[in-house]
Amino acid sequence: MRVIAVEQAQVGDRIAEPVHNENGRVLLPVGSRLSAAVLSRLSGWGVSEIVVESERASERAHDLLDELDHRFAEWEEDVLMMQIKQIARDHLSRLV
Repeated sequence: MRVIAVEQAQVGDRIAEPVHNENGRVLLPVGSRLSAAVLSRLSGWGVSEIVVESERASERAHDLLDELDHRFAEWEEDVLMMQIKQIARDHLSRLV
């Protein structure tokens, strides 16, 4: 998790802690993804800082690719398992 100014937030960031207004009303629950529309409203709602998940999807995809290599390491001689690994790798690579 990281605390950032609303101006630093980007479309696709995921909220790690609920965003409240000055009255304590929840404006965005945990897990919400920021859209362009929400980003444009946050300052108007009086929100100056938010807590977002620390990893972007591309960073997480790199971690998953490393994990994939580790999990399939013992199957390198198995053609079918390598085909499955390649399908998973192709899917994850689209996230990067």
